[in-house]
Parts: sequence; C-alpha cells; structure tokens
Amino acid sequence: MSVKMSLAPNPTLTVWPFPHVRRIGDTLYVGLQLPTDDDADIETQTHESFGALANILESEGSSMQDLMKLHTYYVYEGEGGRDVTEYWERMTDVRMQYIADPGPAATALRIKGVYPSTPLIACDGIAELGENKKRIMPDHAWDWSMKTTLSQGWLVNDEKIYVGGQLSADRTGAALNIDDVIPQAQLTLDYIHHVLLDSGSDWHDVVSIKIAYQYKGDEAISRELLAKIEAEVKSHFPNAKPVLIPFGVNLLYEGLVLEIDAIAIKGGEKKAIQPQGSINWKPHGDEFELAYQVNNEVYLGGISAPGGASLEAQLETSMSRIGEILNEVGSNFNDLAKINVYVYSTQDKYAAGDMQTVIRVLQEFLSENQTVVSIVRVATLPRDGQRVQVDGVAVINASNL
Repeated sequence: MSVKMSLAPNPTLTVWPFPHVRRIGDTLYVGLQLPTDDDADIETQTHESFGALANILESEGSSMQDLMKLHTYYVYEGEGGRDVTEYWERMTDVRMQYIADPGPAATALRIKGVYPSTPLIACDGIAELGENKKRIMPDHAWDWSMKTTLSQGWLVNDEKIYVGGQLSADRTGAALNIDDVIPQAQLTLDYIHHVLLDSGSDWHDVVSIKIAYQYKGDEAISRELLAKIEAEVKSHFPNAKPVLIPFGVNLLYEGLVLEIDAIAIKGGEKKAIQPQGSINWKPHGDEFELAYQVNNEVYLGGISAPGGASLEAQLETSMSRIGEILNEVGSNFNDLAKINVYVYSTQDKYAAGDMQTVIRVLQEFLSENQTVVSIVRVATLPRDGQRVQVDGVAVINASNL
C-alpha cells in the first residue's frame, strides 16, 4: 500500500504548510480541523470544524464511521462549574450531528487556543479503514451528561486499543470525588482498566498515557496535582512504564481535575527507545519511557527541553531529540505520521508570534507533505520554564506500507 497525502478544503488553512491527513496502510491520521468563521458562535463553529473533519475523511474514501479516536479542543472564556458543562453540551449537541453511531473513543479538553486563527473549537483524530473493529463499552463505566453515541474504547484488528478520555463521573455524567485528586485518579484508571480488560488486554499492553490536569493559575499547585496523578499511574506499572503526555488545561467537566486517555497494543513486543544520553531528557525521572517501538510503530511521549531557554530553542532541541529517537530504530522524519505540539504562551491574548515561531521551526525539521501537525495552546506545562512539548507517532518505513 502506498502513502497517500491530501489537503483539507478549509479556507482558514490555505497557508497551512503541513498536510491535513496522512494515510499509512489502513490508518488515517488527521490534523486539526478548524471553523472558517472565528466570529461565529460555538454551534456554528462546531458545524464548520466537524464538517471539515467529515469532508477530509470522505476525500480519502473513508467516513465518520471509521473514526476511532477523536480529540476536541475548545475554548471557553467564562468561569467553570455548570456554565462550562452547558457550553460543552451545546457544542456536543452539534457534534452528534456528525459523529457516527457508534462513534469514536473521544477526549474533549478546554484549552487556551489553537493555531492559525482564534477559533472556539478544533478537532482531529485517527480513522481505521479495515473491517475488523470492535466497540468497547464496559458495564463498569461512567456516562456522559447527555445522550451521545461516543464510545469508551475501540479494538482494531484484535491488536490496537484506543481508550477515550476517562474521568471520575457516574452513569449520569455527574462528577464524583469533586476536587479530590487521588480518588479521581484511582477511579479514572479503574475505568481505563475495564476498557483494557474488555479488549482482552491489561496494563502491560499500554504504550501511551495522556494526562490532562487542571490548572487554576498557580504553577506549584498544578505540578503538585500532576505529581499525585503520576504516582497513581506508576502504581499500575510495576515494571516497564508507558510514555507519558502531560499538560495543563483549564477547568474540565464540572468538578473534575483530570482526564486520562491511552493507547495499548496487544501482544506486541515493546522496546523502549533510549538514545545515548537521553536519561537527561526525561522530565519525570527514569520511570516513564521517552518512546516505545511496538512492531513497526514508534510512540513518542511528551518530548521537551526547558530550562529558561526561548520557545525557539526549546522546540529546536525537542525536535532534534525526536530525530535521535527515530534514528535509534533506523527511522527518520519521513516516517513521522502525526505530532501534537502543546505550547505555553506567556502572552495573555492570542499568541500569534509564538505560533509563527513554532511553524518556522517545525518546517526546518519535518519532511515536506509528510507529517500531520496539531498545535494547541495549553494553560501550563509540567516543568519550570517549559514553553513547548511534542509527542506523536511514527511508522517505520511508512512509505513502503
């Protein structure tokens, strides 16, 4: 099978220098899809961004029924509590007009913004074109506050497991253990475990964990919160630990302080990738891996290089480290299918200058028309002085598949 590239017909993104979708085998990696009218209300913008997502899948001979993993990033400038929940419900009422039945495993996060414009919402995802797909809906699970067709997880080819964003809620969508991080983390991980078990898997198959943790304006408090969440995650992995992708968000679903999703590979032989000197790159000591190779796929954790350096310098070093990781397994940037770039901006308003810097640096490293890119502005990042973090997935010898 050949690698097929195309660009989404989205007027807002006419100068976007990266492809909006990459097909490798039967997998479609889709970058952020944005609305065309930043001044419209959340309902209109949701129609536009999800319409763009549906269109790009159709352009590749796919459909929303093939969408296995969905990320929705939304901006809400008001306070938290019930107001943000109602905002999410208005947005989701529109999303359900596009999402299939059954729908993808989904993660929805309240962030500070996305590039290249100033929309209220953006979405990306992963679609699988094959027929061997099983929806995972454990009996032991939470549910949404409104009727949806979203899924807790998907098992593809009896091998890959996409776990949607899990959180501490009950069957009515009401938050449990409000503002109490330890029981929230424990229940959230319990929900993840049941998705794994119903897929015929367990913790040892997990290759990637993404932690969105709450930030209320105090860096010390948010990092203490993350440390407690990480400790709970570590307790489920007595031996090899997965790659970790942590970043701070604004208030999540009403009363919650975290949301966690995951990817697992059943039966694959996991190999931690450790370039020489990379122990010094690890932001979480030597416990979580920087990257895993499973079969011909490489899963990158949150790669960063803080320490007071500029955004440009941090991103250049982060991308250089990704290059070293790929080289370690005989791969290179041509094989990099999708990256997520999380940016912390010191500016109060839309950080156009920061985002232009990110675009320029990425273009210095990425092969033309190869890597799908999503750039998200987050509320905070885990390390002191950290401005940027990059994660993603590569497929070794992608062009030959």
